[in-house]
Amino acid sequence: MKEKANISSKLEKIVALLLYSVPILFFVICYFVIITSGEDIWQGAKSQVDIIGDAIAAFNHSVRLADMFAWSVINFFDYNFSFGPDIVFRLLDVIVAFSIFYMSTYIALKRLPKLKIFDAAVFALIFLAVFLTSNGLTLYAGFSKIHNYLFISFFSLAFLIVYIKDLWGHKISKSFWFRIFMLVLGFVFGFASNVTAIVFLLALLCYLAYRYLCMRKSQLPQFKEDVKSFFLSWRFAGVIGILVSLWLMFFVGNGLGDYDTNPAYLTVCDYVPLAEIFKNPGNSFIRIIWHNIYNFGRFLLPFIVAFIPIVIYSLACHVKPNFSFIKKNKKYLVAIAMFVFMHVFAMSQIIYPTRLMLPAYLVAVPVFICTIWNVFFAQRKSKNTARKSLIMASVLLILMTVVTVIRGYFAFTYVSRITPILEDIKTTKNDEYCVDIETATAKSLPYIHLGQEDFLVDWAMPQTIYGKKVSYCN
Repeated sequence: MKEKANISSKLEKIVALLLYSVPILFFVICYFVIITSGEDIWQGAKSQVDIIGDAIAAFNHSVRLADMFAWSVINFFDYNFSFGPDIVFRLLDVIVAFSIFYMSTYIALKRLPKLKIFDAAVFALIFLAVFLTSNGLTLYAGFSKIHNYLFISFFSLAFLIVYIKDLWGHKISKSFWFRIFMLVLGFVFGFASNVTAIVFLLALLCYLAYRYLCMRKSQLPQFKEDVKSFFLSWRFAGVIGILVSLWLMFFVGNGLGDYDTNPAYLTVCDYVPLAEIFKNPGNSFIRIIWHNIYNFGRFLLPFIVAFIPIVIYSLACHVKPNFSFIKKNKKYLVAIAMFVFMHVFAMSQIIYPTRLMLPAYLVAVPVFICTIWNVFFAQRKSKNTARKSLIMASVLLILMTVVTVIRGYFAFTYVSRITPILEDIKTTKNDEYCVDIETATAKSLPYIHLGQEDFLVDWAMPQTIYGKKVSYCN
């Protein structure tokens, strides 16, 4: 019996390790195999390293620390992977990508994930929730997006987790140095993205208003004390950090960069400028209402799809939902709901690209999993729990493997197709070179994509590769 238990324990650890490892393999394929995209080349892939100059150019372009990082490091990257200085950044990309999902799993479990099947299964679920939807495209399509949104997502989660732990009731350091740390983290978080930090401040104000409206008269003195302690704690230090970053972005920089004049936002995203709202309010508000219907539907679709089989299961198995978790964590869930709602609502002026909502999605998914588990499944323990967990973990492992294999297929076939073209461009004596558009176009799947961005982009034609002017053939 003891020997069987040891074998079972070892098997569970092996499966848990595989559940953590397959996403790492996925990211290794993404970041070491892919060809630099047309946007990466336009931003300076395989060109003279000029970190300060590129950082300043990026600041003038988008006023965002994430772009400053992306533009500064892309010079180190070759058009396709070869052993060089970019290997450091590719490894860093893999580590940061894994850490983002590790932090997201931490939010779902309310503790540090361990080498256990349940923890690994939650990690796998979050991974699949991202990469079986259009949200995953941001993290593997091209290095411009990868470096931007790995950076934004990492610092968003690192900052938000501290406030989430506070909502859980966990003890947070009150030391002077921790306040300084939160000030710096708040600044980096705010400077990383020109959307998520502003949304956090709006959600914070909404949450304070909610707490005030829910107070009885007898509780008002305590509420005032709580507000006073907020301004004297690390919580406000984080807010100050954000405000300093916003001052830098909007008063030193040009605020939204070129996003309010960029044709891609005006046409593809149906951007409604503030001037247009005041000039033509009727038509503008109709467009804004449509944007919100589309944006909220798009964001909520994966959660609705995931919730349908849970409802069917609970009805078939006569599961009585346990809403005590929701009652016990009401303040926390309301705060998260406000943050997610405000993040989607903040996109009212556009039909949002999925990358802009990634930080909110990486918070919403673990909270959704945590809530569903505690409401429908946590109370249903049985002798076969370990066996069921192993079966579920195996299914998740198979799904992740399939996703990784498809991604690997798309990555390797595109590399094998484009590498000879790059070699031809390098060796040709002509100053100009043309590529057939079908050859240059990367394959992908509808909705979940799993492909990469093309190595040429029409808006940057002709593109300079190995000193030659490259464009599509007529």
